[in-house]
Amino acid sequence: MIGADAVVSGLKKLGVSHVFGIVSIHNMPMFDAINRDGAIKIVDCRHEGAATHAADGYARATGKLGVAIGSTGPGTTNAVTGLYEAQYASSPVLLVTGQAETGFYGKGQGYVHEAENQLAMLSTVTRRAETVRLASQIEGTLLALATDLTSGRPSSGALEIPIDLQYAEVEPSSVGYAAPKAPISGDLEAAAALIAGSRKRILVAGGGVIAAGASEALTQLAEKLQAPVFTTANGRGSLPEDHPLCIGNLYQSRYLQQDVSDADLTIAVGTRFQVGGGGAAAHLKPPGKLLHIDIDASVINLVHRADTMLVGDAQEVLTALAQAVNPEPSDPAFVQQVQQGTQQMRGVLRERLGPDYAALMDAMRQGLPRDALLVRDTTVPAYNFANHLLPVLAPRTFIGPSSAAIGPGLPMAVGACVATGKQTLVIHGDGGFMLHGTELATAAQYQLPLIVCVFNDGGYGVLRRLQSNQFDGRINETDLGFVNFAAFAESLGVAGHKVQSAADFSQRFTEALATQGPTLLDIDMRRLQPMQGSLLPAG
Repeated sequence: MIGADAVVSGLKKLGVSHVFGIVSIHNMPMFDAINRDGAIKIVDCRHEGAATHAADGYARATGKLGVAIGSTGPGTTNAVTGLYEAQYASSPVLLVTGQAETGFYGKGQGYVHEAENQLAMLSTVTRRAETVRLASQIEGTLLALATDLTSGRPSSGALEIPIDLQYAEVEPSSVGYAAPKAPISGDLEAAAALIAGSRKRILVAGGGVIAAGASEALTQLAEKLQAPVFTTANGRGSLPEDHPLCIGNLYQSRYLQQDVSDADLTIAVGTRFQVGGGGAAAHLKPPGKLLHIDIDASVINLVHRADTMLVGDAQEVLTALAQAVNPEPSDPAFVQQVQQGTQQMRGVLRERLGPDYAALMDAMRQGLPRDALLVRDTTVPAYNFANHLLPVLAPRTFIGPSSAAIGPGLPMAVGACVATGKQTLVIHGDGGFMLHGTELATAAQYQLPLIVCVFNDGGYGVLRRLQSNQFDGRINETDLGFVNFAAFAESLGVAGHKVQSAADFSQRFTEALATQGPTLLDIDMRRLQPMQGSLLPAG
């Protein structure tokens, strides 16, 4: 057994089924060990940044630790953006990377791919970054890192292993792994009393509900209280959006503020109240008193002052809370007011989409299974309908960059699709797509059931609108020209089709659903009736 085998042993104990990466001279032993063992599958990505994004998609779709394997130096610098996004989104992602031989590490003698400050760099985008100095430390350090990254609020991490230690002989390790559990702290009786003393309640469900697998517990509590449930973007699917109590990702919408302003209690679960673009949401105070529930005590009182707090895993806390309370249901008139306001607001937003984009959205939802994965990048269609109006009907089926980065959409979809085997829809803009478009080759290699919708407006549409508003109609460096993405897809082994009308989209989307392997739809936004309004920058 060698050091690389110790990596495989640790990953198997963690229940990892796939790893994502690019082979290099500084990680070849790990790739060889994985394939010799056969229990874990390797997914060959085309860029290390895409590999970490794919590991992130894997983590969000499964709840498991996502793992990417990179090379020291340039391979690791490429991977940093994916680690940043995972940290921002509270997603458990681990990068395992090589490093120079121990005899040369730290000497600055120009060893190939030398990266003397790699560990310091990685520490800026992770909760924890570690190196090993003895081959015997590899598995124990890997498992300790995984424990840290999955304890409390999940995060990203990194482990660097010098190449000579990957080849060094080691003894099998008896170190075990048990998934960490978070005890409940806080005053459960006070929380129950706060609920009992209220009649106009709303729930706000964040990504912590999804991470904890607490959708059923949330549903039970919401139905017991008969309380409307708002979700954050990362919390979408925690309650199916065709459930009568589900309002969806509309908490920050000014249209509903009047309808919820007289609520006497907000129960926030698994959200840090991300303040969003320009920090505007920091001023959006939760109505009534605030009961804040989160696994991370540091996010409570960070943006809004809580009247009562409970710290712990959302599944455990919501279950305990449901057992501890038996209050009167929420005021029916208040619930009806919120539901009617939601219907009216959705109607207004749908009308603003115009008939073409509304038809595209309907074709997507009607054609896809309930548990299909919806992955969106940061793009105009995401802001205007994918983030809010396109129904999400199951947990772990809505994935996108929490940091508002452009480009992660396709590789995230690759990771999520590999992990689940489910039909996956990707909503991309052309600008962001060009950052990781070569991952179409990965989708073709593994014949993934992906439908990639590239909304093509010849540039950075989000920034173009913002620039026009802020600089008296002037735009700067946001026009990129109209690329033939259908032809690009075909060149990489993916079926590609141009779309120039809503009817054309419906036909091509239906064909894509019946096609084995990936399809790209290059949607010419110049040919569609323009949207009448924009939700930018909410979302």
